[in-house]
Amino acid sequence: MKNLILAIILSCSVFLPAAQQPLPAFGEIDPADLQLRSCSFEKPASAMKLLDIQEVSFEYDYYATRLVTEKRVRIKVFNEKGYKYASIKIPYYSKKRVMKIKDLEGVVYNLDESGKVITQKLEKKDFFKEKAMDKLGIINFTFPNLKPGSVVEFRYRKIEKDIIQVDPWLIQDDIPVAYTTCIITTPNTSRIREKIVGADSLKPLTEMYTSGSARYVKRTYFRENIPSFRHEPFMSSVKDNLLKVMFLLIPRASISTDLMRPEQRWSEFGDYLLSSPVLEGQLKKKIRGTESIIDSAKQISSLNERIRFIYKKVRAQLPDKGEQTAYPEDISEAWENHYGSTAETNLILLSLLQKSGIEAYPLLFSTRDNGKINIQFPSPGQLNGLDVLAKDSADYYVMDASLKYQSPLIPPFNILNREALLLKKEAVKWLSIGDSRPLLKNQVNISGLFTDSGYLKGSAYNVFYDYAKSGLLDSTSDDETKDYFNRKTDGLDIHSVTYENTDNDNQPLVQRVDFDYTGSNTGDYYFINPQLLSGENSNPFILNSRQTDIDLGCNQELVMKLTIEIPESFSIDHIPSNIQVRAPDTSFLYKRIVSTDSIRVFYYQQFEIKYPLFYKEQYAGVKEFFDRVYALMAEEIVLKKRK
Repeated sequence: MKNLILAIILSCSVFLPAAQQPLPAFGEIDPADLQLRSCSFEKPASAMKLLDIQEVSFEYDYYATRLVTEKRVRIKVFNEKGYKYASIKIPYYSKKRVMKIKDLEGVVYNLDESGKVITQKLEKKDFFKEKAMDKLGIINFTFPNLKPGSVVEFRYRKIEKDIIQVDPWLIQDDIPVAYTTCIITTPNTSRIREKIVGADSLKPLTEMYTSGSARYVKRTYFRENIPSFRHEPFMSSVKDNLLKVMFLLIPRASISTDLMRPEQRWSEFGDYLLSSPVLEGQLKKKIRGTESIIDSAKQISSLNERIRFIYKKVRAQLPDKGEQTAYPEDISEAWENHYGSTAETNLILLSLLQKSGIEAYPLLFSTRDNGKINIQFPSPGQLNGLDVLAKDSADYYVMDASLKYQSPLIPPFNILNREALLLKKEAVKWLSIGDSRPLLKNQVNISGLFTDSGYLKGSAYNVFYDYAKSGLLDSTSDDETKDYFNRKTDGLDIHSVTYENTDNDNQPLVQRVDFDYTGSNTGDYYFINPQLLSGENSNPFILNSRQTDIDLGCNQELVMKLTIEIPESFSIDHIPSNIQVRAPDTSFLYKRIVSTDSIRVFYYQQFEIKYPLFYKEQYAGVKEFFDRVYALMAEEIVLKKRK
């Protein structure tokens, strides 16, 4: 009830117009801010934002647009745990992207022993530029002489040409925010549409003014005392759940534009993009060096095999994933350089498929990290991915060739259970990408001998399918043995790990493991944890309440078989009982069958998840099931040493 009351208060008070408070100038600070010992509305916070200001101005003429975003942030650090929030990263586009970061400044404020304010400005050398990936860079910096009680502040201008995408106003953050504002200025012939996530009302302060012969509209939004965002296991995305406002900028609005329905606007956008140089212009290009691939593909009669052949060729030519984006720049250059953005890689795939006689289309979508698309709010700025939809005689395939270990036969995880905009001439429409198969599936087969010395000497033959395969290979690509077992069970000692079928999309990944396992013991009693190869296996749903929906990604099926041979020096004292637990709506299943023939223990465990998404209102039932299952999984096999 307390959480419900809080939600009602927030939804009613977030954007009510009020007198905007005067803001301190950059480089000036009230000593009271330095003397502040804690956040007044969130005492445990290790840091807080005192100010978060975003000012956007937009101008256009008949030939170009100019978007300027001025950002200013002031952060109070309460203790050493808050130091990480004073480590700043600013992403920017380089190369052909028309974006500039200018007027970057930083200041750190401290009090000396006499209570005098000490101000230290960052120098040019304190700002470091690094290349994150092709066309994307990062400016990062930290503040010198940081200590508990410090206040840090930075500001910069971001200038973008031929861009009409206004950054969302992120009201909430990982730390509490005392005051945040967003100011947007546009010509009076432009329109701004807002969509708020996390509250119900939006009432900006609006004023008109004239500059020269032009008239402008200035919109001001602000909010005070926003609590920090609480991360929860298996959230769909932080961006889906943060309190924020999305903006749709319409440069030259008209009555007909205002009356257009969302589906009409999306269709208009899709038709425009299809006929633009960004897509159609590049798809017409001949990519040097691909003629033999196309010729070979045309000789393959099976459309399924033809699709797989082209997919593998593209992935081999561009093996590393580049910038995640929906809009390609130059696919010929990407092919020749063996490196491109995700959009360039997939547009190459689309081009080769179409030229090889495969019916294929581009799909625009938003990745999980970027957040779900609001179709009723037709802003292309929500999109950050381009995948490919291909059709053989009977089936459709959604593909992303930028993913190193992704099979073309299953939809990429980033687009599963999401909406995607199909770009097809005169048939632009939204599709729901779904798959009811258990795409996260693995079978663990363990056999071992419990030695006279009191430890288990064993081996495992593990089979990983689909997302389980690609996820494991992604985690071990730098060193195949280091990451997967880092969070291993106490007492587990891995001797060797080998893999089969790493490059074969038709077959699951096979993993062979040799290990020793020493469980706990008390006197003559020895305990074996059946989940010994499951790593750090803890219940993710331990909180009594939840603020966000549960997104498990896909349907899942996990099976484990364990056989333990017992020497004559030990007897079997206890084995867990047979049991089956099923959710009332059949969304979850846990089954355990345990038996013994006096010299061996046979342990079988099956866990199924048949729905990928559960709403926060269903949390009580989800928690109850997981509480019970994790308690059952913790039950151990007990052996007793014979006298």
